[in-house]
Amino acid sequence: MTNHERADHLLAEAAQVADQMRGALQQRWWNLAVRRAQEVIELVVKGLLNEMGVEYPRTHDAAPVLVETIQRRKMAADSSFLEWLRGLSRRMAEVRGPAFYHEIEVGESDAREAVTAADRVLAFGRDLHRQLRGGR
Repeated sequence: MTNHERADHLLAEAAQVADQMRGALQQRWWNLAVRRAQEVIELVVKGLLNEMGVEYPRTHDAAPVLVETIQRRKMAADSSFLEWLRGLSRRMAEVRGPAFYHEIEVGESDAREAVTAADRVLAFGRDLHRQLRGGR
């Protein structure tokens, strides 16, 4: 599988997991919605890194590598969004396990916030992926 094929695969998975995330939110499964939101963010980040041909750490938080790559390559991106993404990815990676195993209980507002954030990352990922493929 090439980097481009892997990127396509990961971004397609992110879209599928996002559907599951929204379903969990609709079903009022707050913890699962947060877990799926984290997965969406991770898949998008790793998909973009694959598209750029960049190795990433095999951890749940690869956003710092994406942000550094975008900055190093002087790609057009909102710096405040990139910093937000870096912090979001770190926080979501920290709560993914505890939320999934109900070691913490996530409330509705936190779940909705996580879903909204994941949808924002997915939109960013789709846009950047299109740009990277030359489809501005």
